[in-house]
Amino acid sequence: MLGKNKIQSSRESKSYEDEKREQMVFGPLYSQIYDALYKDKDYRRECDYLEELFKMFRVKVKKILDLGCGTGNHSIELGKRGYEVVGIDISEKMINIATEKLKNLNNKKIKFIRDDIRNFSLKDRFDAVISMFAVIGYINENDDLIKTFYNVREHLKEDGIFIFDVWFGPAVINLKPTQKVKEINLQESEKIFRITTPKLDVMKHIVEVNFKVIYAREDNLHIFEENHKMRFFFPKELELMLKISGFKRVYLLPFLETEREPNENDWNITVISLKK
Repeated sequence: MLGKNKIQSSRESKSYEDEKREQMVFGPLYSQIYDALYKDKDYRRECDYLEELFKMFRVKVKKILDLGCGTGNHSIELGKRGYEVVGIDISEKMINIATEKLKNLNNKKIKFIRDDIRNFSLKDRFDAVISMFAVIGYINENDDLIKTFYNVREHLKEDGIFIFDVWFGPAVINLKPTQKVKEINLQESEKIFRITTPKLDVMKHIVEVNFKVIYAREDNLHIFEENHKMRFFFPKELELMLKISGFKRVYLLPFLETEREPNENDWNITVISLKK
C-alpha cells in the first residue's frame, strides 16, 4: 500500500513539428521511466539484425550514426561490438541519461549529441545511419521528412547504408491499433501503469497515440499524459521520398526478418536505402 499519496499531474500533450517539441514528447517524466517501460525490448537481437543487414547488403561498417537514439541502448550495444557510434536525439533528458550510462563503460567509441535529426550538421561521414524504434514516424510532414532523408544522405559515405523501421500502412489499416494497458512492477514500492489509447486518421496516415502514465514510487503518485503523433507509411511513398532525397535503391523487409517481403500483417517494417 502506498498510504496517503502525493499526487502530481501534468499533461505533456504535443506534436513533433513545433519549435519546442523536445518538451512535448518524451518529456522529463516519460524519459525518466523510458528504460523501465521497455525493459523487455531485445536491443541485442536488434543489433544482431543490423549486422545481418550490413552483411546482406555488403556494406563494410565501422562508423554508425544513430538518429533518435533516445537513452542510447542501440548505440551502446553497437559500441560494445567495436563500432564507432554517434547518437543524436532532440530530448535533453534522454541524451543526459544516455551520457550517464557511458560513465560506467569507459568506451570512447560512443558519443551522444543533442540535436534535431532534420537539420543536424556534423563534420563526420558514416558507413551506416540507423534510426530505430519508429523514430521516423514522428516526422509527420513531407517537407520535414524529405529534409531529414536528404540530410542523412549528406552524412553517408559513398557506399553507405541507411536503415530505419516504421509502422507499415497496409498492416495499420488491416489490423487497426487498439487500446492497451501495461503494468510494470519495478520494486515493491515502485510501479508503472501505462494506458495507451490510439486514434487512427486514415486520411492523414497518422495514429495519434495518447499515453496516460501512472507512476507510483513510495509515497508519491505521478500522473501525466503525452500525445504522440505516429505516421505510418506505404511502399510507394517511401520509395518516392527516398529517391527524391538522392537514394538510389530502396528495399523493404518485415522487421527483424530478411527472407520475405512485408505484407498486411507486418505492423513494423525495416527500410533499407543505399546511397548508390
